[in-house]
Formats: sequence, C-alpha cells, structure tokens
Amino acid sequence: MTIIFYDINLLNQKKYIGEIINRLILDRQNDIIVMYDEYNEEGFKFFLNKRCKVVKNTALSYTGMRAKLLYYQPNVFVVNAQRLSDTAYVTVAKSLMIKTMMIQHGMYIPFLKRERFYLFKKIHKTFKYFLYSQVIAKTLGYNGVLVFRDFYKTFISGEIYKKSISYTSKINVDNVLVYGEYWKKYHNDIFGYESRQQHIIGYHELNKVNEIREKPFEKNAVCYIAQTLMEDGRLDKETIISFIKVLSKIADTKKVYIKLHPRSDKSLYADERFILLEKDIPNVSTYLGHYSSLIALLGHLDGQIVLYEIKGHTIPFYFKDFSNIVSTYDEIFHFVNSQFKINNKSEIIEKYFSKSFSVEKVIDIMKKLR
Repeated sequence: MTIIFYDINLLNQKKYIGEIINRLILDRQNDIIVMYDEYNEEGFKFFLNKRCKVVKNTALSYTGMRAKLLYYQPNVFVVNAQRLSDTAYVTVAKSLMIKTMMIQHGMYIPFLKRERFYLFKKIHKTFKYFLYSQVIAKTLGYNGVLVFRDFYKTFISGEIYKKSISYTSKINVDNVLVYGEYWKKYHNDIFGYESRQQHIIGYHELNKVNEIREKPFEKNAVCYIAQTLMEDGRLDKETIISFIKVLSKIADTKKVYIKLHPRSDKSLYADERFILLEKDIPNVSTYLGHYSSLIALLGHLDGQIVLYEIKGHTIPFYFKDFSNIVSTYDEIFHFVNSQFKINNKSEIIEKYFSKSFSVEKVIDIMKKLR
C-alpha cells in the first residue's frame, strides 16, 4: 500500500504523527511518502535514513497536483487539518478515486481572529490561498472567483465552514480520526462530516502524563505554554510583548519555563531568566496559557491552570471547565501567587480528549478504512 502524508510544515509530520508514520514504514508492504511545503531541519532529520520518500511539494495548480498524485499513485492520501492546501490536494485525490483521511492534530476553534490587514501583510500567503481555491474550482468545474469567495468567507470573515461551502461532500476527506466523542459532533457541526465517517483514536499527548508526574514537583515555578498568536497573525506584536513583560515580572520571584511552539519566534522570549523548552513539560505548580491543545494534558497534572483570555480569542468551554480564567494582568499575578486547584479535572477532560490513543489502534483503523 502506498500512502502519502501531506502537511504544510515538515515538522508537523514528526510532531503529531511521527510515531504512526514510523510504524507504517516498518511494515515492508507499505511505501510511505512524506510530502511538505515548508522545510524544517528537525523534521527532515527525523525521517532521514528511514525507508520513506521525503518530498517537497511545489504544486500550486490543478495540473501540478494531479500529475504528482498520478506519479506516486497512492492508495491513501492523509492530511492533518482542513486548510486550503490540504483541501485542494484532497479534492484532486478524490477525483482520482484515491482514499483520503484526516488525523486530528490539535484542538480546533471554528474561527481565529486575525490581526487587521492580515491579508495585506501576508500577501504571499493570500496569493497561495487564491491558487489553492482555483485548484478546487478546476477539479469540481466551478467558478474560481466564487470558490475563492466561499473560502474567504470562512477563513477570513469567520462564517461556519459548511455554511459558506455548500459542496463539502466533494472536498471533505472520506474519514476523520478524532480525539474523542465531542470532536465527532464538532466535525459534523463545522465541516459537515457524518458520524460514520469519524473514528475515535484518543489524544496522543496524554500518554506523557505519567512521565511528567515522575519529575520533581517545582512548587515555586510557572510554565507558560506558548502559541503562535503573533506568528500566525492572530495578535499584533505589541500585545504579545506586553503579555511577555508579565512573564518577566513573574520571573522576579519564580522560575519561569516557556514551552515553545515549534514555530515560536524565540526572539520574543529574550529574557535571560526564561528557561526555553522545545519538547519537555516540567512538573510545576502553575501552568499559564491561552487555548492550546496541550491544556488537555496539563489538566491531568497537579499544577493549577491559569488561562489568560485575550479580547477576540474566546477560550473554548471545555477548557474553562477545569481552568482558572483571567482577563487582566492583575488576575494573573493573583493566581500565580496563590493556589486555586479545580478537582476532578481528569474526569472533565475525558469527555473531550480520550486517553485511548495507541499507534497500534490508529494503524488498525487505517487498515480497515483503506
């Protein structure tokens, strides 16, 4: 069986589904192709010398994407999200009768507020958005301008995906592998997937709970879970710098860890007192963040969770159930200097992020769906 795994950034292939790809590589009945748009050295080294092909995607047109899929002739085409580039490839793959799948890679919010003039500042990305929309239009035989308008309405203006796009059945993947029962409803409400198309695999990050718990508990330490708010145009630089000054103030009296996102701009965290972490999560008394999917993992630990809600960035209700929500800097200092634990956190999280993940389970589901 030939399987193509596609993601915009090569690092995502390692970070989110690296174990799954590795296990499939070990089965010599499989031919694995890892396709990406943006190169990442860490991701490249992860797949180096493995029995797979690592291929940079250069196709931005219907002809190019179709030619690439015909060249590799995959039985299955797998994506990690429902972005425009993913959808363009999925639409072409479906037209060629190739099975398509999506593996959930994090928690999703229907619409993320963008900074004003985002499209003008990211003109290259906007142009690619347009080209991908034209691939979808060409594949379906639709008007290109109207298709771009449809995706603009959902990705930029914030309209619900399946409301903006009436042809979801033609561009959605055949099957989605999700973290828990809640996400089946989410994918139906937002993208229009039917229950029979969705399969629960559990949340892989929860397998790290025991490993973190075994570390020494640091009562006088705070860990901030960084997100790409500025990097993705969701927040202006001045606002994020103002927030980071709060972290510097906390560092006057406590140890401050920064759990970086793979695409974090490290220059933002230049305070020499910050301890920057690429992978590890420490066992501390307070975890500070916004709405990262890692909050589900932190909820199984002993430390309190403090989530700073930024205007225009509402924290999902399923995180609010087991976290302390604040909206001012003074409230952050209040919670960091106190202890306000919420009981039964694990029971609440299990409704949304199942602990049932195993690579073997995912592989078995993929084999049955191919």
